[in-house]
Amino acid sequence: MGSGFPILLAANLIGSVMTIADTSFPQFNPAPGCKAASAINQSIDLAVSQDYKSCMADEDSAKQELQQTWSKYSANDKRRCVGQTMDGGMPSYVEVIECLLVTINVGH
Repeated sequence: MGSGFPILLAANLIGSVMTIADTSFPQFNPAPGCKAASAINQSIDLAVSQDYKSCMADEDSAKQELQQTWSKYSANDKRRCVGQTMDGGMPSYVEVIECLLVTINVGH
């Protein structure tokens, strides 16, 4: 058990650093979030609710917009906004766009 632990620890630390430093375009699966949002909307009977299909259409549209504009955002903004949407366990391209827009409008 002796020599394997330092290698595993180093690999985990390097992986963490690479994840934190990574500003490449995020690859999410927004389907679980859209399913959850749709179920919540139906259970509370909102006057204006969003179904799964329209949620996924919004996510696809947001993904396309982000792909076109990704390079204009700073690495720090990308990391922060992607990190925020990942924290909830149901990442969303729509949330990333909203975060980036708020960041820009606040003027840093």
